[in-house]
Amino acid sequence: MPADLDLISTTWHALRPFTMEEKCATCECLQGALVELQMALEDLPPTADPGGLPVLIQTALSKGEPRACQGCQPCNPADILAGFYRERQRREAAAACGCGEG
Repeated sequence: MPADLDLISTTWHALRPFTMEEKCATCECLQGALVELQMALEDLPPTADPGGLPVLIQTALSKGEPRACQGCQPCNPADILAGFYRERQRREAAAACGCGEG
């Protein structure tokens, strides 16, 4: 089950401030998270209306040449991406069991 638009949007809004920080904008950690969101958008059903999200994410991805992680601790974009994965997995499990916790 793909991520839903609400989860993608929430994750984008959490990542967006880092797209404006020089040290983060081209870091592979943030760039990887943005690619994951881009792929999740592509997996949405055709009836979903992502609005301007695809353009915003693509713009953030094209800020420059990606560079290696500098090992920041904590790495906020990586933590946000991990939260995205956890929530997507939780929603998939809830949908699979039919318990209505999604």
